[in-house]
Amino acid sequence: MSDSNAFEFGDYVILLDRRERQYMFILEKGGSFESHIGNLDHEDLCGLKEGTWIRTKTGHWMVAFRPTKAEYMLNMKRIATVVYPKDIGAVLTYGNLYPGAEVLEAGSGSGALTIALSDAVGSAGHVYSYDVREDMSNMAKTNLTGIAKHPDNVQFFTEDIANNIYQSKLDCAILDMPEPWHTIQKVYESLKPGGIILSFLPTIMQVSDLTQTLRTIGEFTLINTVELMERPWEVGGRSVRPSHRMVGHTGFITTARKCQSR
Repeated sequence: MSDSNAFEFGDYVILLDRRERQYMFILEKGGSFESHIGNLDHEDLCGLKEGTWIRTKTGHWMVAFRPTKAEYMLNMKRIATVVYPKDIGAVLTYGNLYPGAEVLEAGSGSGALTIALSDAVGSAGHVYSYDVREDMSNMAKTNLTGIAKHPDNVQFFTEDIANNIYQSKLDCAILDMPEPWHTIQKVYESLKPGGIILSFLPTIMQVSDLTQTLRTIGEFTLINTVELMERPWEVGGRSVRPSHRMVGHTGFITTARKCQSR
């Protein structure tokens, strides 16, 4: 019986050196990992358990793990900037996502948020991921299939949701696009009563334009905007201080609830 914890060909692996630099790749027959601190044959990793330390051919130690979702998202191939893990956690919570939920995503981007949405709604839910660019949809689909537990619960559409949304009675619509205010009427029509619209935008002026549109339509309420910061700390004995590097501003999360017309 094979050890399910052991690496096999086809697995994603992430190697970390002693400075915690990360290197992610797929184990392939005949493959070789190459870096400035030495090389490793993929075959040398197969059969090892996660957390095993292994030496490169030049004698440098590295530790091997399967990537977490956060590590995978930050190291996967991308066309556009991904939504960061710190924001994804908030999106899942503020979007009130749960197993079985029906969710619209616009735009697919490189698929980081798509992966999280797919896992959140599970095998009983569905994610309908829209993007105006086919290459974005294809990249998101490739990245999704690399790690998601239920990748078949996501359908991709190359479409502008300002023109068409093919679903109705959705629990949540998540908009990661530059001008979401042009889509509000279509999104309203696609949501069930009480459904949530959630937008991720980089600038406060975009948030202002979106909020004004939500208030003008008058069929959304509980409009709120938050910004999240993440500051890591370096803890070494009695030396404890904030890290010199932090993920500061990435974007604003704006949410609203669909209500009935007065």
